[in-house]
Amino acid sequence: MKRYLLPLLMIACFYSDSLFLTWFPDNAFDGKYVPVPRLFAMALMLMAIFFNRNAAIKYGFLFGFLFDLFYTGILGVYMFFLPLIVYVTSKLVKVLQNNLFIVALIILFDLFLLEFIMYEVNILLQRTQYTLSEFIHIRLWPTLILNLIFYLILSIPLKNSFEKLRRIFNE
Repeated sequence: MKRYLLPLLMIACFYSDSLFLTWFPDNAFDGKYVPVPRLFAMALMLMAIFFNRNAAIKYGFLFGFLFDLFYTGILGVYMFFLPLIVYVTSKLVKVLQNNLFIVALIILFDLFLLEFIMYEVNILLQRTQYTLSEFIHIRLWPTLILNLIFYLILSIPLKNSFEKLRRIFNE
């Protein structure tokens, strides 16, 4: 039974992004801002920090593929960049301290990287009409603020869950 706890937690985090979008009103902020929840990416980063980097990279590949399949229509984008962001997170944590404030800064930096990379991919594929300043104002800042709020709410429960799962798996 305990081997199913980690996949169930990650599946719940994966679906939480789309569930938030269904509950969040479309006309919030009068349509001026586009905040994007990145709960799964945040959970992957916390998994890399508090559980196991290699497992987080594997989950990044798997769920990145699923994310590409269901949401983007371009196979390989999230499948490649989610594990890359997890790897960057693990390296930054080794250099910097491992407290929740520093982890918040690392996660915000990594979410910034992920959003910016996705913006550049969409520019390359001509799937967006936003200029860089419009992207920063309309999508990047609201996304970072929204995910900071989620981090403040979910970081301690996720940290505790991953540490407990690490103890369970090490027994």
